[in-house]
Amino acid sequence: MDTSEIAKLRNAVRQHVSASREQRFCYRALCVLLIAEGHRPNQVAEWLGEHTRTLERWRKRFTDNGLDGLMDETSPGRPPKLSGDEWKRLQADLSQPPTMFGLEGKKWQGKLLQTHLAERYGIDFSLRQCQRLLKQYRQRPATSGFKASATQSYTAAADRVGTD
Repeated sequence: MDTSEIAKLRNAVRQHVSASREQRFCYRALCVLLIAEGHRPNQVAEWLGEHTRTLERWRKRFTDNGLDGLMDETSPGRPPKLSGDEWKRLQADLSQPPTMFGLEGKKWQGKLLQTHLAERYGIDFSLRQCQRLLKQYRQRPATSGFKASATQSYTAAADRVGTD
C-alpha cells in the first residue's frame, strides 16, 4: 500500500472513531491493548497517527482506573441546541428543497437554514453556525464508506514531534 492509501485509512478510522463516546472508548482500549501486548508506544502512535504522550496518558488512565479510565468524561462544553433526534430530522429536511417548507430558494443556504430553524424548531442560530451546519451535513460520510474532506490529512506522528 502506498502512503496516500494508508493516510486515507487512518483518516477513515479517525473520522469513524470520533463519532461517539463508545467508539472513542474502543479505540483507546485497542491502543492500550497493543501496548500491553508488547508494542512500543511510539510505534503504536506512528501506526495510528497519535501522539506518544496521548497513548501514555491513556495507558496511565487504564492502570489507575481500569476500563472506566478510558471512557470520556462528560463534555465540559455547552449542551448542543439541537438534540440527536432533531439533527436527524434536520438532515431529512435538508435533503428536500427549501421550497418544501415555504421558503424561497432552490438550494439551502445559511440564511434560509437560519429562518427554517427558527420557524420549525424554535432555535436561534447565528448565520455562521447555520453555515457550519450545512457544511457538516454536506460532508457526512457516504453510505458506502467514508469520505475524507479535503482539509483533513494525516501527518505521521514522527513528523509532528520528531523521532522517539
